[in-house]
Amino acid sequence: MKLLKNIFNVALSNIIGFGTSFIINFLLPAILTVADYGNYREYIMYTSITYLFNYGYNDGIYIKYGGKRLEDLDPLEIRSEHNFIVVYQLCVFALMLTYSLVVKNPILALFSTVTLFDTINMYHQNFLQATGQFATFSRANISKSIFYILTLLVAIFLMRSDNYYLYIVLNILSYLFLTVFYEYRFIKNQGLNFIFSWKKHLGLFRVGFFILFANMSLTFVGLIGSWVTKWWYNIEEFAQYSFQNSVLNVILLIVNAVGMVFYNVIAKRKDQMLLNVIKRACIFLGILSGFAFFIFKWIILTFLAKYEPATTLLSVTFIAIPYIMLSRILVANIYKATVPERQYFRDSVLYAGLSFIFVAGLSFVWHDILTVAMTTTLCYICWFFYTSQIRFTYLKNNWREVLLLVSHAVCFYAVANFMPFVGGALLYLLYLAVVLFFYRDWLFEAKALLVD
Repeated sequence: MKLLKNIFNVALSNIIGFGTSFIINFLLPAILTVADYGNYREYIMYTSITYLFNYGYNDGIYIKYGGKRLEDLDPLEIRSEHNFIVVYQLCVFALMLTYSLVVKNPILALFSTVTLFDTINMYHQNFLQATGQFATFSRANISKSIFYILTLLVAIFLMRSDNYYLYIVLNILSYLFLTVFYEYRFIKNQGLNFIFSWKKHLGLFRVGFFILFANMSLTFVGLIGSWVTKWWYNIEEFAQYSFQNSVLNVILLIVNAVGMVFYNVIAKRKDQMLLNVIKRACIFLGILSGFAFFIFKWIILTFLAKYEPATTLLSVTFIAIPYIMLSRILVANIYKATVPERQYFRDSVLYAGLSFIFVAGLSFVWHDILTVAMTTTLCYICWFFYTSQIRFTYLKNNWREVLLLVSHAVCFYAVANFMPFVGGALLYLLYLAVVLFFYRDWLFEAKALLVD
């Protein structure tokens, strides 16, 4: 039951965060021009790499404390580690801001600011997740989401602003709000002192560096399409691709929530039967999530007609959801919990490099954003089959799993592209009903996992 409670806590915060995502992904495109929304999404794309600027320290914290109880830890060591990351990130911020002022780049200055807040926030988040404090993690994210939603609503409906710079500033303020929340709570619980040692914490960089860049490589695969369309396509096409990516990320909010919780489970138990149950649960949830496509398509066609081309892209990228779930919830956590950091680093960097060559190469041959979406989806599929058939052979797929994945890809693409909207939605519901009937044993397995 504790596992289910932890998933609920994190999922709840992400569901509240859905309100923020809804406003950003559906209301902002309606009030900003396509070009301005593209500029805004460019900034958001840059924020996806803020975690790089802690150079692995926060990931080292995550690995060091993963599965441990807070009451068993040394409070002096915790305070020292916290003080170190704050001072360190202030130094990084000073260098980044100085450079942005020298080159007179306002976006870079804004990026420098959000990087400071986000890297400090990630220290707190990694520590809370590693030590199982998911209720606190959830409260913090919910508070941030409410603050961000309120400021966005004021800007949209009261100020009626169509200046994308304002929405960038509001995004930064939400990160600042979260930093204040975490720092206030930390000082209240741990006290305030200024002890820390530069040399003592260097080991966390050594451990975390490989985890950081391995995680970055997996994340980068999902961003390849955005970078390729940014470099080689016009701003309107980039906006269309970024819009579909942001819609897809609404679903992935829940994926990230579950992935956070399962690291502790996998690190503690390392049970191959359990891992296969998690695998089947991910496949099942990914296929069920496909119905959200029809909801999003209705919203886009009804209220955001200028983004209708994005629905074709979504009909391809939604096929990848089961594989993204498997990658983030299962495969990444198995690597972090059971495989040496250097091996995780080598595999993930090779995967990211080959994916970039594949996506960029075929996009160069067929200059079409649909090609970008298709090749990105194929990358996720190939990664899953590599990790399940070659790297972790105890995850080998049986004929039922392969049949379900193949039938899902064929059925979903067909009903999403070649059927009328209502007819396609009904046929997909029928497909889900058939799957639920023939794979009902998977439901019982998942239930047993959650309540154990």
